Amino acid sequence: MQTILHHNSSGAAAYTGRLKKREIHRAITLHPVKDHRQMYRLHTYFKNLHIQSLREQSLDLHRDIASSVRELGVKMDQVSDYELEPGVPLFPAKTGEPGYLGNNRILGAPVDFNRFKADNPEDIVPFDFISKSIYSISHSNPKRRIETPLKEAIDDIIREVMEIINGPSRQRGRVIDFNELLYGYVRLQPLHGVDTVLDLLLHYRRYRGRKMTAAVRRHAYLQQTFAATEIRELPMGEPPPAEDPRVLERLDLDGRNSRHEYEDLEDTERDSPSSLLDRMKVREAFQNGLSHLRNGLPKILKWTDDFEYPIYDRRIHFILPLMGRAEIFHRFMRNYEDIVLRSDETVSLIVVLYMDSKKPLDYENSEALITTYKDRYGKDIRLVSMGSRTFSRGAALSAGLELIEDDQLAFFVDVDMMFNHVSLRRIRINTIKYHQVYFPIVFSEYNPEVVYGDDYNKFKGETLVMKSDLGKYVAKDDQLTAAQLADLKYSKQITDDFGYFRQYGFGILGIYKCDFMRVGGFDLNIKGWGLEDVQLFETLIKSNLTVFRIADDTLVHIFHSVDCDKNLEKSQFLMCLGTKASTYGSDKHMYYYMLNHPELLWPRDEKAAS
Repeated sequence: MQTILHHNSSGAAAYTGRLKKREIHRAITLHPVKDHRQMYRLHTYFKNLHIQSLREQSLDLHRDIASSVRELGVKMDQVSDYELEPGVPLFPAKTGEPGYLGNNRILGAPVDFNRFKADNPEDIVPFDFISKSIYSISHSNPKRRIETPLKEAIDDIIREVMEIINGPSRQRGRVIDFNELLYGYVRLQPLHGVDTVLDLLLHYRRYRGRKMTAAVRRHAYLQQTFAATEIRELPMGEPPPAEDPRVLERLDLDGRNSRHEYEDLEDTERDSPSSLLDRMKVREAFQNGLSHLRNGLPKILKWTDDFEYPIYDRRIHFILPLMGRAEIFHRFMRNYEDIVLRSDETVSLIVVLYMDSKKPLDYENSEALITTYKDRYGKDIRLVSMGSRTFSRGAALSAGLELIEDDQLAFFVDVDMMFNHVSLRRIRINTIKYHQVYFPIVFSEYNPEVVYGDDYNKFKGETLVMKSDLGKYVAKDDQLTAAQLADLKYSKQITDDFGYFRQYGFGILGIYKCDFMRVGGFDLNIKGWGLEDVQLFETLIKSNLTVFRIADDTLVHIFHSVDCDKNLEKSQFLMCLGTKASTYGSDKHMYYYMLNHPELLWPRDEKAAS
């Protein structure tokens, strides 16, 4: 009874940690839940477990169907069109139609490690070996610690395996407990799922009949099969529920609480005419009537919903903090000129300019360059002069945001970034007002001296020929538009030898001003390099907004040397040193350099001592 009526004695911390536990899965009641937010969390978790169970049942049915039609002599590529009787199809709904059940050829594949048959050796997917560390042939670091996501996945697999094993324990009078994972193998088949082999050390206890306890060792051959892809379309432009007040404790620039004015919109609109129409289904009937009317019109008079949300024409406001670095700003403006000024892209640029006391001429040169481009193209380029104030990236971006309206899209950018038309499209479609912000993971270049240096790419005395063109290859006979040529000009070859994706960089952001103000904005007490973007990222994670984060190969951070100011706060200084080390070169480059300079591994003083 104690196991199914689960009582957690942790007080206010009850059920705030990991929910993936055997005790929680076995219980039929959980008590006490002190925080209503944890109740929603528990509800969502058990709903997800139910969805997972339904997906497993769906896969089992697909496998049964595939096995049955195989017995009937039906080829796999004919299953989707197979008819049980004339006019009675096995799968009535086809791809793209409502009620489509998925591709049986993939979902109905048998539980077998040879579901994917490679045509050549290069297509074979190798296993990674797991013990205390993970060993793989496809990684630049062949032996490394087990990453947190993989460790959590293995824990989930072991928990589910033990639940399956102990399912009939009451009938059989025995219990088997997990003791230790001795070793295992894991690989990802992109088409079908994850294959896992685990060598488990278990503890066998029999409590009925002749009681005994023994240590047993078993191999588990497991597969996590990918289910069908499902898409859910959500309406855009609807304000979300109000934020938790604790997320909004910080103050804005004027010292007022930074909650947005639409925070209580849900309550005020409850009895509004539009809400009343929705409840009476008048709006739905009216829209259906319009749809029927549109379908009855001649083709030339029909209107479409293509421009209901004109995403690709939505204006982006680039906000660029800048101090000194006039030459780099020239390079950025050439990029901006080719992609924006010479095209019909609806993009504005706001430059927030600080004066560098070490290079005062850079301030004047940057001002003159902005004036030149404004006079030449007559497009929206604005300058916010911060003078000789102490540089603060958060303050600079906040000052730039003051020039735009609440419902406009802002993109926080750095002067070292390179972008193209594809970048602009992704910013527009991945940033959704009231719902989602876009944190792209940008590609950061390594030091060119390391990328092309002999010491970092070959052994001493070895001859090596390297290509110096990092741009993408284009056949000469390809007919490309001006926009496509510009995209190629500002594209880079994305490989591990030339750079890496900045997984822990949060400075580049697409967000609507109203959403930015709603979560309180930047911490303006942070001065100098870094940290303000990390704190904003953490605040957005805790908010009702979805943080969309993905690698974007069109956003490239051009390499520049990093000088870390020793006067920075300790956390900022350590972060700066970490960035400096990360951008130096790849693991391969470091291997070559260390092997070419063994004195770094075995200094002369140590040799003499030995």
